[in-house]
Amino acid sequence: MKTTFEDRPFIKSPFLTKMVNLFDSLRNKKKKYGVASCMLVTGESGSGKSELAKYYAKNNPKIEQVERTHIPVLHYELRSVSTPEEFLRSLLVTIGDPQCGRGARNKGELYERLITLLKVVGIELLILDEIQVIIERRSAKVVTGIADLFKDLINDTEIPIIFMGMPWSRYLVESNQQLARRISYRYTIPPFRISSNEERDDYRRLLMCLSEAYGLSKKIKLEEITMSLRCFSATSGNLAATANLVRDAKMMSEMEDMKVDTDLFAAVLSSYGIDERNNAFLQPMEKLVLRELLVHSDWHFGYRANKNAIIDAEYAEFGVSKSNKVFNLVG
Repeated sequence: MKTTFEDRPFIKSPFLTKMVNLFDSLRNKKKKYGVASCMLVTGESGSGKSELAKYYAKNNPKIEQVERTHIPVLHYELRSVSTPEEFLRSLLVTIGDPQCGRGARNKGELYERLITLLKVVGIELLILDEIQVIIERRSAKVVTGIADLFKDLINDTEIPIIFMGMPWSRYLVESNQQLARRISYRYTIPPFRISSNEERDDYRRLLMCLSEAYGLSKKIKLEEITMSLRCFSATSGNLAATANLVRDAKMMSEMEDMKVDTDLFAAVLSSYGIDERNNAFLQPMEKLVLRELLVHSDWHFGYRANKNAIIDAEYAEFGVSKSNKVFNLVG
């Protein structure tokens, strides 16, 4: 894994490296062959979706030219979107519409302005992030309307679009057969796991990269087997939670002038409000419980929009033997 250290390091795992290369490929495919292929990338909260999008957009920044501002890659993070019109206005503002999305008499005029502006700024790749918000607490009519809008965007702009969101974002895509046919590439960001040696080593490499990025590698070996198991127990292998843990340990060590060791990480968890009985850095190894993602979260559609609900992800639980072997706690 490679690390890119700024305020928050971006860890390029093999999977995320593959995604970056695919993003490049979609742009080149459009430039060379005129084919605009689209992609759906899903994953749990904290799996690295938004960080991937931000990293790619930052490494393909806007270019100020004589006659225009060229935006090769646009990362747009959806907020609470209630109507197609609201989505269009918000996207126009993000791109830099001189009228800030105002002045249009109807959805058609907003849409035409968006199509024109996308072409003027020369967008080569559009990343629509957090698309699951369209499903959450929205009526079937709203979901269908925005799915239709996405399909039209693909047709009329001929720009590769990457849709990103929680695992149930697939329902938005599948709600429109024409939209579904236009999204050829579909990936789910895999979670870090602990149940096999090979997968455990992937997580240990992540810890090593984070340790190096935050300047801790000469003070502590986070990738060491017992420390890595404690970190996994504390975070369930979640990428964002793991990165935050290491970052917060770095900051606490500097602010409190503390030695970088297991006690420091225990103090970080204590600062989160976790009591001693559940603190992975205070418990004996054989008392640790490691939760590994088994089934992704989902969405339950109720009879009314406000009755919809998230179905939590399911986890397998593992323990650690005195010889640091991981075993399933459920037979």
